[in-house]
Amino acid sequence: MSEDHKKQLEQQLWNVANTLRGKMNADEFRDYILGFIFYKYLSEKMEIYANSILKTDKITYKEIKEKSKEGKRFIEAVKEDALGKLGYFLKPSELFSEVAKRGNGNGDKESNFILEDLDKILTNIQLSTMGTESEEDFDNLFEDMDLNSTKLGKTPEARNEIISKVLSHLDKIDFQLQHTELDVLGDAYEYLIAQFASGAGKKAGEFYTPQEVSIVLSKIVTTGKSKLKAVYDPTCGSGSLLLRVAKEVKSVSNFYGQELNRTTYNLARMNMILHGVHYRKFDIKQEDTLEHPQHLDMMFEAIVANPPFSAKWSASPLFMSDNRFSQYGKLAPKSKADYAFVQHMIHHLAENGIMAIVLPHGVLYRENSELSIRKYLIDNRNYLDAIISLPSNIFYGTTTPTCILVFKKCRENPDNIIFIDASDDFEKAVKQNILRKADIDKIVSTYRTRKEINRYSRKISLPEIRENKYNLNFPRYIDKFKRISDINLNYVCDFLNKINEQSLEIEKQIKLFCDELQIPTPASNNMGLLSLYKQGIMQKLFKKTIRFKDKQANDFPKWKKMTLGKIFSYQITNSLSRDNLNYEKGTVKNIHYGDIHTKFHSLFDVKKENIQYINLDINLKNVAENNYCKVGDVIFVDASEDYADIGKCIEIINLDNQKVLAGLHTILARPDKYPLKLGFLNFLLKSDLVKYQIMRLSQGSKVLGISSKRISEIEVEIPSEEEQQKIIDFLIAIDNKINFNNTHIEAIEQYKLELIVNE
Repeated sequence: MSEDHKKQLEQQLWNVANTLRGKMNADEFRDYILGFIFYKYLSEKMEIYANSILKTDKITYKEIKEKSKEGKRFIEAVKEDALGKLGYFLKPSELFSEVAKRGNGNGDKESNFILEDLDKILTNIQLSTMGTESEEDFDNLFEDMDLNSTKLGKTPEARNEIISKVLSHLDKIDFQLQHTELDVLGDAYEYLIAQFASGAGKKAGEFYTPQEVSIVLSKIVTTGKSKLKAVYDPTCGSGSLLLRVAKEVKSVSNFYGQELNRTTYNLARMNMILHGVHYRKFDIKQEDTLEHPQHLDMMFEAIVANPPFSAKWSASPLFMSDNRFSQYGKLAPKSKADYAFVQHMIHHLAENGIMAIVLPHGVLYRENSELSIRKYLIDNRNYLDAIISLPSNIFYGTTTPTCILVFKKCRENPDNIIFIDASDDFEKAVKQNILRKADIDKIVSTYRTRKEINRYSRKISLPEIRENKYNLNFPRYIDKFKRISDINLNYVCDFLNKINEQSLEIEKQIKLFCDELQIPTPASNNMGLLSLYKQGIMQKLFKKTIRFKDKQANDFPKWKKMTLGKIFSYQITNSLSRDNLNYEKGTVKNIHYGDIHTKFHSLFDVKKENIQYINLDINLKNVAENNYCKVGDVIFVDASEDYADIGKCIEIINLDNQKVLAGLHTILARPDKYPLKLGFLNFLLKSDLVKYQIMRLSQGSKVLGISSKRISEIEVEIPSEEEQQKIIDFLIAIDNKINFNNTHIEAIEQYKLELIVNE
């Protein structure tokens, strides 16, 4: 129930966000949408709390008449309690639902112009905290929501209209805050932050760490712990990483963070409150962590950070008397503050604590002052516990290779440092690479057990590190070079001969088809040219400038003109994200649109593809039998960032009796309205005539989309089943020649290597 509601809520909130999308950039409309959601959250919390106080008086908060003597008495009583419990106060007329109602009224009794009132209300929330414990936590919290910005509209009336529309949409969404045991809204808020990060380019790294990396960091710093007194993030961004740590233990007593960017600082405070963290339990400060640290003399048993990579800082000589840096004898260079953040965090690390920080790979091998700091950390302090190399391109806005450094002051294994090379373990997606659950589990398990795995992890002794002059670059310690040994030359030669025989047989088949069509037979084995030849054959076949004959050498019947709507019926697909999928176990497999884009063969054989399972905790009882994939089905991708891939598809030719569902951003088309030979659609839908129509019918600017309705409008011509089969056999024969050539080349390369070895 909660999971379904969460997914529904995420989609609803994202749809509301899209109301503003056309008006401004992602990082700009983010501040408005997240701010309005936060205002609604505060309102609903206020109303729920006030109603609980007023229950004995048999009155609800909205029923209070604010201007009456009795109403004022009620409001003062509620305000006093609310400021202690919630940390802020809203009058009944200031509640989100009331403002939304006024903004979307018909204007008969009162004006529906709400901008001035809304601006005052947001200010009043802050003013209500003046002189209380929560004052700092609510100070200028809504300052990034400029309701008079021309980005919202050129005139006040236009701005009022768009804001009223957003409030109205949000007002219809049930946050279910009465179910205090659920963090559905908090999870949905995180989802939105991630979505904004995905579209924010280089700016994304300023406020958000990808969830998968956050999980790794959080699991590492909570190793061996079930409760935490405090967790600290010196570059906390939106606060998501701090909140992620809390999910790995039973409880966290206090959250501490510091953030330089004012807008992101506001977002972090909102994020804390919206996740149900009481204002007394978090302390987020806005300032430059290195230049003006705000949590002096505090020690933390869990510290996490994803600081800006190789940021500039002053590196003032005055810092040589700062306790954070003085003992090292060197400061991090002005151009790269990476080790300055490390030093700062170690200074705040408790004796029983663990810290994990994401940094660029350069920190492992750069020389001069950074080498001196590395040497001191290893030799003089022996705090470095682990180094984890991450895959490239997993962070928003940068492809910089990264690693995680793990530090402990009291190490259980002081004689070695565990190196974990997880750089090859990821799933390639459209925009960036993704750590899968199995990848995360492998990293964390290896760190905790310190297990040595061939080509993945090694415990490196301190003498070996000294031998390498404190250069921690991974190739020095984990050997990933693939060696060739004990290759049987006779076997290789036999293999080559067999390939040659198979290739000759394929060429015979191709020649027969070419002779029938009276076209030249390709003699080249160049794969690029063969692919071009195939493309030319498809152009001519589907334009009908060349035609096959039947067994009696007569023309086949005319091709039948129709739309794809006369061929396909459409089945329901799911919208499961990668979080709901895994590669290890399950009973039902799932075809994700990203895999169609990047790795699946267009003639889809389930035996030959690496497909994810749907997690076992996902309820599939309500999935109708018809919605499971069948042999002959075509699965289209309905979204792409470029025209070349929009409408990309696969045709299922073998399911091996396995249950498979089509997933996120896919269209499941079943050719059950017209007789077609298996495999024909794979070639027809790749033809220029079809691809051109798909490009014309797709919609969108940054992201292109196509619907089943528009796919149904595509016009095609279908030959008889016998001619279909001939076209299929010919094109598959060319594909086989291309594939065999590739195999042939690989075998020859191996043969050459063996000859070199034996010389």
